[in-house]
This record gives sequence, C-alpha cells and structure tokens, in this order.
Amino acid sequence: MKRIVLLLIGVGIGALMPGCKSAGSGEDVLATAWSANYTEDYIYDFRIRKVSGKDTGLEGIQVKEFSRGGTGSSECCSTIPRVGQQIEIVWRVGNYRAADTDMKTFNKTVVVTGTMPKKTLEHSVLIVRFFQNHEAEAELIPGDGDFGPSNQRIDKLFFAVPRVMRAKGE
Repeated sequence: MKRIVLLLIGVGIGALMPGCKSAGSGEDVLATAWSANYTEDYIYDFRIRKVSGKDTGLEGIQVKEFSRGGTGSSECCSTIPRVGQQIEIVWRVGNYRAADTDMKTFNKTVVVTGTMPKKTLEHSVLIVRFFQNHEAEAELIPGDGDFGPSNQRIDKLFFAVPRVMRAKGE
C-alpha cells in the first residue's frame, strides 16, 4: 500500500509540472523564470537562449512597467546553463495591444549570477531583471534556499512590501 501511495504522489507531482524538462547534464540547472522590470517599458514577452542560439524553453510574458508593479507571469520550467555560464535574454517591448510588427526586440548576452543549488534537479528560480537602456541580468536563486521576503536577493517587487528601485548589479 505504501508503494502505491508513493507512486501516486510521484505521478501527481509530475502532472503539476508538465512543461518541465529534466536536467540533461552537469552544466544545466532546472529553473522557473521570474521577471522584475525596473523600466517603464511594457515587456510583452521574453525568452532565454543558450549562447549557441538554442532556445532553452524558459520564457516569461506580460512583464508590467515598474509603475504598474514591475513583475510578469512566472513560467515553469526548463533547464538552463549553470551559474557562471552565459545565456542570451531576448525580449519584446510594445504596448498592451501592439501588433507583432510594432514590437521592438532587444537581446542581451549575460553571465548567470547567483548560487547553484546543491542538487541541479532542485527547482530553482532564475530572476530576469530588466533595466534602463535595454540592459538585463539573470540571477539564479537555488531551489534549496528561501524564496520569501527575508531573502535579500529576491526583489521586493514580488511581495506586498513597498517597491524598491534596483540598479543593475545590486
């Protein structure tokens, strides 16, 4: 009976994360994308690519302007290059009702900063931050860490505390 319960729990967890891919190598880590926007640009969507140009499958949508909250929908999940490796962030900016042809596309190659989880299959968070002058950065918060407001690395935009403007590298 105990084995049946454990099997059902495993199947249930797998059903909750249908978009997740498993980590393919020691170079990758499993992550969900959170976005923090420190600009007044509406970011229609963004995606994470390896520097080879290969899409990782990790993306985000509808990232509001800083004055409107500065966050977007979190997207689960895929494997991305580990801390210290480069990724390319590609994002499109426009207004809420802009046609695809009216969007402006930007991209930035960045080094993933942050801390590696003890186990790369731990569900970590990649915070993608957007700044003035079309700058961006990506920081990995390990899945074996704290995702709450007490974690100084997680942007205050994600919580009901007062929003705090951040600069690149802070």
